[in-house]
Amino acid sequence: MSTIADRVYAIDITDVTHPKIVDSMMTNARIVNDVMTTEDGKYGVFSREGASDRKNGIVVFDASNPCHPKPVSEYTQTVSGGVHSSYVYKGHAYITDDATGSMRVIDIQDPMHPREVARWQTEQTAAGRYLHDIMVVDGLAYLAYWNDGLVILDVGNGMRGGSPTNPQFVSQFKYDLTATYARVWQLFGQGFVRGTHTAWRQGRYVFVGDEVYAAHPYKGLQDGNNLTFGRLHVVDVSDITKPREVAWYEPTDGGVHNVWVVGDTLYLGNYQGGARAVDISGELKGDLLREGREMSWILTVDSLGHRRAPFAWGAVVRDGNIFVPDINTGLWILRLEAKQPPVP
Repeated sequence: MSTIADRVYAIDITDVTHPKIVDSMMTNARIVNDVMTTEDGKYGVFSREGASDRKNGIVVFDASNPCHPKPVSEYTQTVSGGVHSSYVYKGHAYITDDATGSMRVIDIQDPMHPREVARWQTEQTAAGRYLHDIMVVDGLAYLAYWNDGLVILDVGNGMRGGSPTNPQFVSQFKYDLTATYARVWQLFGQGFVRGTHTAWRQGRYVFVGDEVYAAHPYKGLQDGNNLTFGRLHVVDVSDITKPREVAWYEPTDGGVHNVWVVGDTLYLGNYQGGARAVDISGELKGDLLREGREMSWILTVDSLGHRRAPFAWGAVVRDGNIFVPDINTGLWILRLEAKQPPVP
């Protein structure tokens, strides 16, 4: 589990009702956002931001003993400005570069000697260039490109002749963020932050989430981002060259941060709205919230937390267990149970 601090925790979840910290990896960073292992679980990568020596980048670690991971190397040369997100896929780490807004592809097939093999970026825009998140599925990379929306690249699928060393553009889905969040402009003024934050491919759809929050202190806020907004766009990629939005889900009490999809259910961290599950079965059209597709939710609030208010970061689902890290109140482990029939 990553931290908004200088370490990564290893947590034993053999008994999910009694998780326990068994080890940690210390690092020179103020924020560790992403942790992910290779498909075989032997090695992993975590990202770094805010290092005191200004050498951020990524750390590669030995995960062969999952309860006692050990750093073995790092890559900082071209990404010393910070890496916010990373995704490990078939011997490569696809990472974001805070300094340039580009995607870097790092070959980690030799974990002791990671090396950059490719770089790709959008054109510079008046609003700036920033890449926030990456997911790779079946040789296609789905980039949540903040001001530039969703960008899809061929990194080994073959449809555009792309590879990890030669990413090729496939398509883009860009939308008017300012118009979408006009009410937030009215609330916070020009100083609010908004952008395409995450992307998750599942079946014929890509679920694209936005992050929206105040960028400065505001009346009623303890800091700039403890009141968030955000819409989840449902993008049909049946024709991958022409992505189109067909549905959306927008909670009324929080934003859409990180999501996870298993089968017909989408799980998400809703920031101040806690954690929730959404039914995404069948064909998706229109306003999913008004259609009643929100299945369940829980406020991840605890009076003994860093702050009493919930601030759920996301959800990771494995073997029916939903792992929800909350910035204020720690790690929650949940299960989604079938709705019980009413008592006659």
